[in-house]
Amino acid sequence: MHLLILSPISPLPIFTGGRQRLYQITREQARRHEVTFLSFCRNEEEGEGLAQLERELGIRVVRVPFISLKRALRGKLSRDVAALARGQWRARRQRLPRDISVWDQPAMHRALSKELKRARYDIVQVEWPYLAPYVLRAGLPPTALITHDIFSVSLARRAAVQEDARARKALREQARRWEAYERFIYPRFTLVAAMSEADAAIIRDRAPQARIILSPNGVDARGIQPGPLRPDARHLLFVGSPTHEPNLDAACWLLTEIWPRLHARHPHLTLTLVNLDHPRVRSCALRAQRVRITDRVPEVLPFYREADIALAPIRAGSGTRLKILEAFAAGAPVVSTPLGYEGLAVTPGEHLLAGDTPDAFIAAIERLLASPDLRRRLAQNARSLVKARYDWSKIVDDLDQAYTMIRHRRLDP
Repeated sequence: MHLLILSPISPLPIFTGGRQRLYQITREQARRHEVTFLSFCRNEEEGEGLAQLERELGIRVVRVPFISLKRALRGKLSRDVAALARGQWRARRQRLPRDISVWDQPAMHRALSKELKRARYDIVQVEWPYLAPYVLRAGLPPTALITHDIFSVSLARRAAVQEDARARKALREQARRWEAYERFIYPRFTLVAAMSEADAAIIRDRAPQARIILSPNGVDARGIQPGPLRPDARHLLFVGSPTHEPNLDAACWLLTEIWPRLHARHPHLTLTLVNLDHPRVRSCALRAQRVRITDRVPEVLPFYREADIALAPIRAGSGTRLKILEAFAAGAPVVSTPLGYEGLAVTPGEHLLAGDTPDAFIAAIERLLASPDLRRRLAQNARSLVKARYDWSKIVDDLDQAYTMIRHRRLDP
């Protein structure tokens, strides 16, 4: 097949779950198909990442400069800047989500039109719903939306844990706008790929006529080797990205509501927060003892291999969490909130332990601290699960099957 992938970002360098998924799926697709990667480029780092992607995977990469309207208005007014300003004004008038107007840029419309004239594509694969404006027109090849997230749900959940009243009101307004927009766009794609059955159920409710498949997040289960199981558990780990608000909330909840009490009972423990060197996190950690916070790291696997317990204290967001699948593959037993493992085919007590309050979360950690056998059993069960269900090659197999059915017009809602 000839695939055109439309992306807002470069997958490289990898420092978020979304970039990890985008890279791994694209790499697997490039082994099987002819792939063109059409992407925005926001800065020099992303430009270097896209060049690396082209070299590594041997695919055609087309870069489109991204215009930040706030910065652009300080300089010379160009035709594209004026069009972008008008588009953002219209989007506000039409009560569209703010992200839509930010990413709907004339240069990308031109680049997409040029690509579609240059070659015949079997599928246009669109990464993230805020790029929907580029394919909401007639005459396109079949289109597949990779949702990554249900934005309306993620925003509503962020509002639920937001303490500031003004911020909470703004989040709820954006959640309402996204819900209306999701109802509009889902049926207009040939195919919508949901990260989990939970997300798929929401999409069906929003748009019963949409064609939906499951395309969960995954992990290189066969390439990652588990770390050793130490009889005396000491090192706890949370991996996140400061660009994803639910991770900041999780880190602060962990540092203020869970860690002080846990550390008081078990002063030998250490906590490492990876990729989370952010002012909010640093502020929450001011009084915390034996806490290490890292900036962006080139590779998270060594941290998983060193961890005795991996944590996922997630209270907002949607989709599925790569951090849990990575911990599973690396053999680190996991304690998560129910929202953290939402959408994954896991059973608490068999693959991980769960807690949705500080008391319950601490109790789950203490169960693991007290029992090397429990840590071993959970880690073995979890690794077996990701090898069977969440390896990237299997996920691309399922995408390929759906795309083949699209090409032969056999995909039913």
